[in-house]
Amino acid sequence: MFDYKNEAEIRRYQQMLRIEAGRKVLDQINGKTRQIRQDGYINLLNKYGTAQDNSTAYQWEPETPVTDYKLTELYQGGSLFAKIIDAPADEAVKNGIDLGVTDEKAREYIEDTLAWLEWDENISTALKWSRLYGGSIAVMMIDDGGGLDEPLNLGNIRGIDEIRVYDRSIAIPDYTSIYKLDPSSNLSSRTGSSRFRHRFLEPEFYDVASIYGSFRVHESRCLVFRNGKVPERSSLTQYRHWGLPEYIRIRKELREAVTSVSYSVKMLEKSVQAIYGMKNLQELLTTDEGEDIVLRRLRVIDMARNFLNSIAIDSDGETYDFKSMTLSGVKDIVETTFATISAVSNVPQTVLFGRSPAGENATGDGDLENWYSYVQRIWKVDVKSNLKYLVDIIIKAGMAQGYITEDPKPKIEMNPLWSLSETEQATVDQTKAATEQTKAATLQLYVDMQAIGPDEVRAALKKEGTLDISSMLDDLPEDETWGLGEEIEGTPTDPFQTPQGRLTEAQGTSQTAPGDNSLPQEENADTGDLTGQGPGTKITGVGTIVVKDGRVLVGRRKSDFCSGTICGPGGHIEAGESGKQAAVREAREEFGITIDPADLYLVGVDDTLPSEFGGSIFYLATDFAGDPKCDDVEMTNAQFTDASELMEREEGLFPPFAASLKQLARVLKRKTDT
Repeated sequence: MFDYKNEAEIRRYQQMLRIEAGRKVLDQINGKTRQIRQDGYINLLNKYGTAQDNSTAYQWEPETPVTDYKLTELYQGGSLFAKIIDAPADEAVKNGIDLGVTDEKAREYIEDTLAWLEWDENISTALKWSRLYGGSIAVMMIDDGGGLDEPLNLGNIRGIDEIRVYDRSIAIPDYTSIYKLDPSSNLSSRTGSSRFRHRFLEPEFYDVASIYGSFRVHESRCLVFRNGKVPERSSLTQYRHWGLPEYIRIRKELREAVTSVSYSVKMLEKSVQAIYGMKNLQELLTTDEGEDIVLRRLRVIDMARNFLNSIAIDSDGETYDFKSMTLSGVKDIVETTFATISAVSNVPQTVLFGRSPAGENATGDGDLENWYSYVQRIWKVDVKSNLKYLVDIIIKAGMAQGYITEDPKPKIEMNPLWSLSETEQATVDQTKAATEQTKAATLQLYVDMQAIGPDEVRAALKKEGTLDISSMLDDLPEDETWGLGEEIEGTPTDPFQTPQGRLTEAQGTSQTAPGDNSLPQEENADTGDLTGQGPGTKITGVGTIVVKDGRVLVGRRKSDFCSGTICGPGGHIEAGESGKQAAVREAREEFGITIDPADLYLVGVDDTLPSEFGGSIFYLATDFAGDPKCDDVEMTNAQFTDASELMEREEGLFPPFAASLKQLARVLKRKTDT
């Protein structure tokens, strides 16, 4: 029997072979061997996807390397390029630094020495040369008894005289003296001190060829600045140890920005063109004498227009007119080139051109934010470590001279780049005052419910100077179970430890003896805040009192058991769960909120309820994530209710929830009494 299915497959394969054969013929006509492609499109009409596709003809080719002499000329002659180089460097040191030194005498000595060394000018210059040439070094003239080509003797520093900055073009690394990874050698770090960064795979010496003299200097006497990093396989080997000059990254965009402005000025000059019509012009131009007549006539007309502001022409055969050229689109092109050079140089238009970027709703605020982030990145990468090294050397010199008694361990940070105006500062102060007022109102609710005492509020204000409710609730002695008062006499510090055994949170039961999972009775039955009071009831349930601004989260039960009663998050402890795990799960399932187990405070346990409820463990939560919303399966009508109102209710509460509120009231009362 003939298999039609196999015949159809054979025909499909034959069609595919014919298509492929046609492609090979087409490739032979085009004179190119075509690679097999697994996907893609070909359009023979516009040659898309074929060998004649113009869009595939573009490929990247590196531009010719730029010489150091060319970089110098560009910096000296190009105001826009010079601003791109200078602006980040000047901004990084503009507002100074915070030494983070509390010792006033030590701070004054360090600040005076830094000012005498002109640290801001030298650091700014080093950053500029780093951006211009790809890198630079600042050589510190340190008095330690050694020469410039000798490693710095950190223990013998007596002073530092000056700092001199040299750019990459005249500071040549000695690639034969590269540090190797040898943990036992002091050469693997700057001075053997853990406070200085490691120098693995960096040169030990630099040869400086200055017009004022040549010398060799050890790297431990240098502050090294690099404009980024270059990959090891870079073809520009002269920048391998340093970084790329900024011009290499932006030269195409810089060229377009400069030419767009210059061409727009030329277009403005040519936008109004004078047209002079002369009788028999073509005939006159056929002879030299006639050509001179035409040129003389043009000069007379131009002179009359420029000086006399009037033109006299022959009424017979001469005409004079103006033609205007539209300049629409020129502004958009200039704006685009400005935005491009600003983007690639990371210098915003407000800094580069002294103007905000054009466009609808363009204010420049986002540019300034990115600008400050860029400057801070330069500070962290290139300035902070070098400045810390310099300050550490100054401290060593100060200790040797007796100005500093002990190492102040500075923590250097950049002063804020942005300073608020008086109006902005007044707005900030007003917002802070409103925030403090809200905190005070919230804190009053906690005081009213006796969760915090007035003495604690005064102590916190005296210590911190502001109202921080969470720290008042959290920052309490660790030996307190919940942090609301001292332990009940006879009760262990561990809330799950009883005199007769340990309540295992992993199982939600107590362990008194093998095979006995009942909670033992506490001897002091009238307190009962942390241990059970009944004779052997198992701990099977959990309840959480969620408090926000002095109000308790509640809903109404929808299950058949105690339907319609008011209750907070809670339920049965499942097998393998701890009490906290069950509390977190029930809060998420019933009210849609997330509670961090670390934010759950133990209120106590209660096994005095009827047997159908079992024993329960109660927690308090004052912090959670999400907006409360009942699942409408077990609970409905989520809302926050006044805590005092709930505690005064005698009916309508779910019994375990009512018991948890009573436990909370007893703990708060005990805290108040003590």
